[in-house]
Amino acid sequence: MASKYRSSGVAPILILFVFIMTIVVRVFDLTSGPSASEIFARTIVSQIVIFALPGLFYCRTRSDNYFSNIPISAMIPSRTLFLIYTLIVLVLGSMLIQFVVFAIGGSEYSVSTTGQELFEISEQSSFVYIFLALGVVPAVCEEFVFRGILLHEYAPYGKFCAITVSSLAFAMLHFSVSGFLSYFFCGMVLGISYYVTQNLFITILLHLISNMFSIYAVPLVSQMILGSGSMSLSIFIVVSIFLLALTFSLREAAIVYWEYAVGDAVMKKPATRQKGRSKGIYLITEVFLSPMFIVCVLLFIIMAVTL
Repeated sequence: MASKYRSSGVAPILILFVFIMTIVVRVFDLTSGPSASEIFARTIVSQIVIFALPGLFYCRTRSDNYFSNIPISAMIPSRTLFLIYTLIVLVLGSMLIQFVVFAIGGSEYSVSTTGQELFEISEQSSFVYIFLALGVVPAVCEEFVFRGILLHEYAPYGKFCAITVSSLAFAMLHFSVSGFLSYFFCGMVLGISYYVTQNLFITILLHLISNMFSIYAVPLVSQMILGSGSMSLSIFIVVSIFLLALTFSLREAAIVYWEYAVGDAVMKKPATRQKGRSKGIYLITEVFLSPMFIVCVLLFIIMAVTL
C-alpha cells in the first residue's frame, strides 16, 4: 500500500506541488479579471485547484481510510473561550510581529498599505464574494492541507516536529520575506490549536475569522496606532492585551488537557494514535533535510526574492 512509504519522503511532494501551482497562478496572474466578481470567482477556483484537489488526491493515494485520521466535528460550547482567546493571540501576535519586522527594517508597517488595499476592495465589493473568496475557501482549503494532512503525516516524528514543519511550509507558501515570521507564527498557533482541540473545524474557524479581521479590522487598528499621539502607549496597550489573551488561552488549553487526562473530554482523541520516533539528529535530517523539503525551501528563497 502507498501508506507504507515514509511521510518525510512523500509529504514534501504535496508541498512542492502546492508551491509550484501557487507560483504559476501568480506569475501568469490567473486571478485577475475585468470585474471584482470575476476576480473573486477566479480566486475561489484557484484555491480549490491549488489545495483541495491535490489534497484529496494525496489522501486517496495514501490509504482508503485516510480521512478517518483527520478529526473534524462541530465545535462544542466548552471550547468557545479557547477559540476567543486564541483568536486574539493570532491577530494581535501577527500584527505585532509585522510591526517589529518593519521597524527593524526601517520601513512603514505593511498593514498600512496592503491592508488598506484589502479594506478598499471590501468597500467596493459584495460581502458575500469577500467572505467566500478571502475567508471561507482559503480557510477550508489551506487548513485541510497544512493542518489536516501535514500534521497527520508528520505526527510519527512528534507534535513539535509536525507543527514546525507545517508552519514552515505555510509561511513559505506566501513567498514573502518580510511576512515570513508573521505567517510562521500563525501556523504555529493554528497547529497548536489543532492538537489542543483535536478538531480541524476549530483551526478553520480561527483561520476564517482571522482573515476577516485582516480585511476589516486590522487596517483600522493599525491606522489608529500609527496615527495616535503616543504610538508607544498604543503598542504597550496592544502588547498587554496580547499577553493577557495568551495567558487565558494557555489556561483554557490546560483545562482541555486536564479533561483528556481524566477522561471527561467531550472531544475524544483519535483512536489510532501514532507513537513518536526517536528524537535527535536522525529526526532532524530525515524531516528537515529531506531532498524534497530542501527543494521547497530553495523554491521559496528564489521566488521570495524575485516576486
